[in-house]
Amino acid sequence: MRIDIPMPKAGLTMVEGTISEWKAAEGALIQKGDAIMEYENEKNTIEYESVHGGYLHILEPAGETVEVGRPIAWVTETKEEYDALTGGGAPAAAESAPAAVPARQTAPAPAEAPAPQGRRHVRATGLARKMAREAVIDLADVPAGSGPDGRRVAARDVTAYLESRRAAPAAASAVPAAVEDEVTAIPWTGVRKTIARNMMTSLQQSAQCTAMCEVDVTELLALRRKLVEGEAYLGCRVTVNDLLCMAVCKVLKNHPTVNATFDGKTLYSHKHVQLSLAVATEGGLMVPVIKNADTLTLTELSLAAKDLGRRARDKALRNGEQSCGTCTVSNVGMFPIDMSTPILNPPEVGIFGFGRTTRKPGYLPDGTLAPREMMWVYLTFDHRVVDGLEAGKVFKDLQYLLEHPQLITA
Repeated sequence: MRIDIPMPKAGLTMVEGTISEWKAAEGALIQKGDAIMEYENEKNTIEYESVHGGYLHILEPAGETVEVGRPIAWVTETKEEYDALTGGGAPAAAESAPAAVPARQTAPAPAEAPAPQGRRHVRATGLARKMAREAVIDLADVPAGSGPDGRRVAARDVTAYLESRRAAPAAASAVPAAVEDEVTAIPWTGVRKTIARNMMTSLQQSAQCTAMCEVDVTELLALRRKLVEGEAYLGCRVTVNDLLCMAVCKVLKNHPTVNATFDGKTLYSHKHVQLSLAVATEGGLMVPVIKNADTLTLTELSLAAKDLGRRARDKALRNGEQSCGTCTVSNVGMFPIDMSTPILNPPEVGIFGFGRTTRKPGYLPDGTLAPREMMWVYLTFDHRVVDGLEAGKVFKDLQYLLEHPQLITA
């Protein structure tokens, strides 16, 4: 009996998945519980364990994006059934591979060499080819018409072409020969396809607005250096991003309208901060969530952020670790980027962004001019929920914390 294996559904929002790798070969006898395939949804790479045993026939190859519920393979209980349904059990690789090229038979040498890929085939006489080689020209550039049949390039065509080149202005010879482009098709599938769709949906279904201000983070960086000196005592190496996340958590506790989610009809304000972290990975942007981040100490927050970031890059996040966020932090300070306009992560209504630090002249409270470390801070918010007044209050509180960083750890 044939039993279909459908594309599994991992998460309520999953509508399609991309097969990353088949771990079991075509025609293999698999057992119930065997890991036979890996697939990607919009959040992670997941290993699929078969719920049926039998002889495997693969319907969809690796790299294919398949709707949830559509068969990607099937199994039969016996080898006889498998052979009967596959016509002898040809491996899936052989079904999709090009036919073998027959061995070249001995034949007289062709009169003309094949044209290079991307160039038109040129018919020419032997003498014309010899002249072209000696003159280092491409026969494809020589107009044809005087050969034996009126369509081949003849010796006199090459001579006329060389004379026309010599008669052309000297400037023309300086023009470089055209270089043919090479185009590589990159299928937009899996996580990247889902990210692209979510970004467009976010922009189309919310009234996004970005505000920004420049903040003096000289004292913040000094505090971070002191915390690094105490790394052995703290048990972790605190980063600037850890301090920024801690500051955001404190600000959000005072601004519940920003620490919220909105489905278009109802605004849900959350008691605790479920802090989403934007993590760049080779497979695309991942957004793991530090649960109840406002209840953590600085070192606990630092350890949680490092753990989630590492597992996001290793594609080892567990179910539920990318959901239920209430606000996002996106830090691009490691790149030469000062300002940005980050896109909301629905249903969240706010995302904080932080740029790089740059040294600029600034005035101290006593009026003294001194070098200061400055950072651009920005907030994208859903203007349907957060108005300009609320955004201004958020920036006022965040600026005060970053310029008085001892309060962040208080």
